[in-house]
Amino acid sequence: MSALKILYLTSHWPGAPPYGAQQRTLQIGRLLQKLGDVRLVMVNVDDDGERWRQATEKEFELARVVNVKPVSSHGLLGRLRHEFDPRYLQTDHATADPEDRQAVLDLLEQHDLVWIYHIRPADLVRIYRWPRSVMDVDDIPSRFYQSSGQTAVSRMRRLRDRRMALIWKRREHKLPERFTVLTVSSEDDRRYLGIEGVRVLPNGFEPRYPVERRPGPIVGFIGTFRWSPNVEGVHWFCHDVWPLIKRHLPDARLRLVGEATEVARDWGDGVEGLGRIADAGPEIATWSTMIVPIRVGGGTRIKVLEAFARKCPVVATRLGAFGYDLQDGQELFLADRPDTFASRCIDLLRSPQIAEAIAERAYRRFLQCWTWESYAPIVEAVVEEVLNGPAGGLRKGHMSALLVSPKSELQTEKDWTVEPRW
Repeated sequence: MSALKILYLTSHWPGAPPYGAQQRTLQIGRLLQKLGDVRLVMVNVDDDGERWRQATEKEFELARVVNVKPVSSHGLLGRLRHEFDPRYLQTDHATADPEDRQAVLDLLEQHDLVWIYHIRPADLVRIYRWPRSVMDVDDIPSRFYQSSGQTAVSRMRRLRDRRMALIWKRREHKLPERFTVLTVSSEDDRRYLGIEGVRVLPNGFEPRYPVERRPGPIVGFIGTFRWSPNVEGVHWFCHDVWPLIKRHLPDARLRLVGEATEVARDWGDGVEGLGRIADAGPEIATWSTMIVPIRVGGGTRIKVLEAFARKCPVVATRLGAFGYDLQDGQELFLADRPDTFASRCIDLLRSPQIAEAIAERAYRRFLQCWTWESYAPIVEAVVEEVLNGPAGGLRKGHMSALLVSPKSELQTEKDWTVEPRW
């Protein structure tokens, strides 16, 4: 007998400082390690990504790092295929080298299944069909462009985003022919895709013993400014909401935690960009509320769960709280209009009793519904579904006693199909 061999493909370094996609990558990887031997393929899309290699290798065996390089649109035919061919894999202005692509194909043959975080790395290595695979579509691209088109200021940007939403919607309908099982982070995303057999694997957060809270007249935000929806949301808050709060509470401060948040220091009176800090817990304990002013994007926001786990009251847009089935006034406050958003923040800043009650309800709900450990049965069921499918060849209930298939029973290289051609 041999342990289950799992290949894990992602473009987010698990050892990087915490942010949403990094946390989902890390925590799913840990759950997979409970089921078998996990080897990681990093599709490195960041120039400085290698700096997180050492921290990543403390938890995961690194099978390969795939570095991508810029690529042109390949002329008129390439542009036409990008617009109208949903099977066209050049969805990015980058690609992996043929040597790296072949290395990934070889690794696929050596493993019992592959778990892929998001569509982008699968496209970057230019492989179309992935037998015995899980595609985790945490952030549905067409939903991202739909929301971006609704908030864009310029007409050209709105038209571009609507066009990209249509292009990605066609691509998303082809996902079942590329991957064995699809997972998304919310029931709403599952309904939106409209595809049979999509599984829901929610986002989560690790339970924390909340630091003793000492809230002051502070509003806080946590999130990397390397992700444009965070930048757009905080800029909107600083421009449209923060002046309304300062009018009523002149001593209030807005403190921003996350990579590159220093750029926001000039966005308003009392705005402090702290950058990345090693442990956000003590800082969050001083906030009267955490804001989640997200207006663009898909998937769900892990920062909401972090606030719940740390007993910090939340004010969020409806998109910021998307996917968690939360009720306004119960686990958090919801507001999309600047005046309402400001009013909810002021309520929490002025009334510790209201803040404490809403945070306690959110904390209890978090412990019941959104810890990563509670998702272990979901991950196991998804893996077993892959292995029991036509390409897996295992009978139900036999995952823990897996025998590695002989070479003759594995998919041949030609079955790990690269991009179909016209």
